[in-house]
Amino acid sequence: MNAEVIIVGGGPAGASAAIRLARRGIDVCVLDRARFPRAKPCGEFLSPGATPILEELGVREAVEAAGALRLERVRIDAHGSVVELEFPENEGAPPWGYSLSRTTLDAILLEAARAAGARVLEETRVDEVRLELGRGIVEARGPDGEPVAIGAPLVIGAGGRNCPVARALKLQRRDRRARFDLLAHWSGRPEEPDAAPADRERGGLACELRVRGDRYVALAPIEGGRWNVNCVVPRSALRAETDPDALYRRVAAVRETPSASPDEAVVASDVTAIRSARASADGALLVGDAALFLDPFTGQGIYLALRSAALAAAVIPEALAHGAGRERLAPYEAGRRAEFAARRRVSRALQAVLFRDGPARAMVRAISRDRGLAREIAAATGDLAPSERVWSFGFAVRLLLAISPGAGQPDRIRT
Repeated sequence: MNAEVIIVGGGPAGASAAIRLARRGIDVCVLDRARFPRAKPCGEFLSPGATPILEELGVREAVEAAGALRLERVRIDAHGSVVELEFPENEGAPPWGYSLSRTTLDAILLEAARAAGARVLEETRVDEVRLELGRGIVEARGPDGEPVAIGAPLVIGAGGRNCPVARALKLQRRDRRARFDLLAHWSGRPEEPDAAPADRERGGLACELRVRGDRYVALAPIEGGRWNVNCVVPRSALRAETDPDALYRRVAAVRETPSASPDEAVVASDVTAIRSARASADGALLVGDAALFLDPFTGQGIYLALRSAALAAAVIPEALAHGAGRERLAPYEAGRRAEFAARRRVSRALQAVLFRDGPARAMVRAISRDRGLAREIAAATGDLAPSERVWSFGFAVRLLLAISPGAGQPDRIRT
């Protein structure tokens, strides 16, 4: 079997790349080991910056029709100090993001790729990826175990953190601070024993983050009256606990009620940050989590997947016309660095502050006093502004002043 482009992975990065390329008349073949719809551990939040991309892909109406909820703000509880950041108005993007299960979202995107003309092979497990004489060869097994071999001038690795293409290229670098996510969906909003009455009254229009020491909990409503409740902990915590469910209950600090209870077993997944010094080689490139995976604290994973696929698709047609060598894929590398390097720095800077009690409380106080700082942080985490504009000298100075000794202890504040 032959194609012009093989995409390994049918999640948001792979499916959206397939949509864009198939619309350009390129022969695309997508392989995924799962059959869709399928569950996928994730925070299940699309930042406001993702909405224009959904429009470009032609799936925004389908996403809304599937029951996606609009989240207008992020509520951060850092060691007991609370601040709420509302997403700002931005030309081309609404001041809210979507919350939708990956089971639903990924199926919508993959079906759109199929409708655009891409060939989609589900339940096809990739065994080996080879790059030979400027051509990619993918060896796989189909649903019944039958061998499948596909060749193409270009192979796109969109298979997430453990993508076979990324393994073949050996370009990934994992952060030394290993983290794991413990996730379960609830049939309703779980009760938070320490939440103030005013916090409960605001309902389900916010993505909620609660930081305690070196771990945090994220809660977000999704379609069908369900809630996504996940906890991110250091690997050491998971190793020390023989019962992941008990660790989840203790860290999440939520309890069941007659109207809310877990409707599935707790799932543990590795969410250690990943980056690649480069994301291309002769005849291959990486998109989405395969190329860059940030700690999910800032909730940018789906946006990064969709945006990296758009950057790649803009370069690929011209590259294919000249053999898809690494030099022809260089514009993708340049666009990727310009787009994501600053976002990675912002993500790491915010976590460096929020995972420390004193600095976190000081930053909450600074945000409450400096509306401009609050707006910039909300715009950065919502993918509503170029992060290099946020990661500026002025931003760095204000952040340093905010966490300097003597900044004080804030009250519970909303901005």
